[in-house]
Amino acid sequence: MLKTSLYWLKKLIKDPFSHFLIAGAILFLCYSLYHSGSSINEVIITPSQIIQQQRDDKTYFGSSPSKEMLNKDINQVVLQRILSSEAIKLGLEKGDPNLNAMLMQRFISYTTQIAKINATNTTLLHHYYLAHRQNYHHPDLYSLCYHFLSPQEQTHPSQAPASHQCLSDITQQDLQAKLGPSIITTLNTLAPNKWSKLINTPFGPLTVRLIQHQKAGILSFNQAKPLLAQDYTHDAVNKKIDAAIKNYHIQLPTHSGIVVTTKTLLQNV
Repeated sequence: MLKTSLYWLKKLIKDPFSHFLIAGAILFLCYSLYHSGSSINEVIITPSQIIQQQRDDKTYFGSSPSKEMLNKDINQVVLQRILSSEAIKLGLEKGDPNLNAMLMQRFISYTTQIAKINATNTTLLHHYYLAHRQNYHHPDLYSLCYHFLSPQEQTHPSQAPASHQCLSDITQQDLQAKLGPSIITTLNTLAPNKWSKLINTPFGPLTVRLIQHQKAGILSFNQAKPLLAQDYTHDAVNKKIDAAIKNYHIQLPTHSGIVVTTKTLLQNV
């Protein structure tokens, strides 16, 4: 039995036709493995699709699209296909028809909600702040209290008005719009927690008390928190879409003049 098996094995090895069959089997296996992976994530734009997009634009806008407009439209089509495919993978189609635009928005909405939830994590947001704090500057900020003087108070001023209003972390520009430019001159020479003498403003005479003057610089974490949450969410969504785009092979017609990159696709989000 062993001798018979060895005989046929040697004959199989020497037979050229057997070599052809083995090589074909190996090539078929490699082809199947390749197409079961990367080629699934593929977006193909054909010349006829570009022509149809031009017709659609002309019908809608009344004139043929410019090169820039057509490029933007094709990028939108590509992005819709990528993100609608990602939405289906996440089970976001909910039994609806495969409408690319709808599924794309569903994917973006889903990703945005997750990012917003993560943005409520103080530790995560603080790490983001430390990495991007140089982007969060503030101008001179004033915290103060003020009181408009009555005619009697103007004649007999007191050191501490009975009633007053206060402003926190207001910029010089906003302060001038609210109380007039002379306020800034007074505040820059006034000792903290001391009421000023009478100041004439376009809105009437008043007195002010400086609580704090924070010179221009980088916002603290607490001051920047509302902006941080917004920026973190935006960046997280873009990173998620960027990662999805990189998993797709985009095929465009040769010499079409259409440019599709990660950057041009993200401009359509």
